[in-house]
Amino acid sequence: MTAAMVMVFQVVAAIGFGAVLLRGLGLLEDLNFSERLAWGFAIGYGTLGWLLFFLGVADLFSAPVLLVLLGAGVLGLGVLKGSSVETGAAWNVLDKALLALIILAMTFDLLEGLAPPADADSLAYHFALPKMFLGEGGLSFVPRALDGAVPLLNQMTYIPALALGGERAMTLWTMVSGWGASALLYVIARRFLDRRFSLVVALVFLTTPAVVYSGGSGHVEVRNALFALVAAISVANAVRGDDLRHAALAGLAVGFFMAGKYIGLLFAAACGLAILAQRRWFIHGLVLTLVAVVAGGQWYVWNWVHTGDPVFPMLFGMVDYSSVPFWDADQHAALQQQFTRDEQAVSVNPFWLVGYPFLATFAGPAQFES
Repeated sequence: MTAAMVMVFQVVAAIGFGAVLLRGLGLLEDLNFSERLAWGFAIGYGTLGWLLFFLGVADLFSAPVLLVLLGAGVLGLGVLKGSSVETGAAWNVLDKALLALIILAMTFDLLEGLAPPADADSLAYHFALPKMFLGEGGLSFVPRALDGAVPLLNQMTYIPALALGGERAMTLWTMVSGWGASALLYVIARRFLDRRFSLVVALVFLTTPAVVYSGGSGHVEVRNALFALVAAISVANAVRGDDLRHAALAGLAVGFFMAGKYIGLLFAAACGLAILAQRRWFIHGLVLTLVAVVAGGQWYVWNWVHTGDPVFPMLFGMVDYSSVPFWDADQHAALQQQFTRDEQAVSVNPFWLVGYPFLATFAGPAQFES
């Protein structure tokens, strides 16, 4: 299979997985066709990463198994049968110009997708770990502090593309999955804005330096934005409409974010607090929490099984590390010194909790990498 075919196959599979879950939650009929594709891809992307964890634990990373998995996702497109493409007002010159700029930005992304990986993080672990897991036929624990023993849902999705289409398919997949966040942002914006301003929102996001830099690489932040967007809108819908279906969808997205990066735990706490602002706060909070644990807890159990610390190595000194030969007090002290000496640009206090986004945006110290 060519790289482009594998990439398209995996995109369609992700949409299929997501469409099935949206239908199962009874939310598919609430979305128009373009929303079904964008929301379906976001949820299906996370579902694909979730399923691949269990295949990896079972040492089933092989081309035939991965092909069957993607094939199952493609079959999920059957739930979209009968969906009609919505029509809107005619596109005027300004609308077409904005669309042309978006296509131009995507063309530059395509050059990145066709080029070999170059940034250090992707070469060190974002792409290196999936390649290693594929070579081993399954998951193995990588105890490299902060970048190895972390939740790897996003990196799991790189494995089918790499196995079936090689490195080119994998980089094309990261390119397209990065576009997914822009597509989702556009259809969300269309609920509140007209087409022109929605295109502007998508264009601004697509050309934001952080998105340009990391969207087509192995970095996970742009892909985690898929989950953040779904969760935020779903929490709002759950609170406004007192609808448990949206609480469950928010739980899925929150869990996938948790499984994509440690910082997802902070996002989960924020969503948990927000969903309590309603009459049936207990049942909504319970549903979100339980679904999030199922969707995102597997990597924390994985770390706990191998180290006794679900967020290795952050709980050193709080949990028993006596059976962990690769992490001791000297290493932990060195890590803490690195953070306080090299990484911490401002004091830790409530003022900078609020002021950080402004400083990072307008006068970011080098430590912020902003």
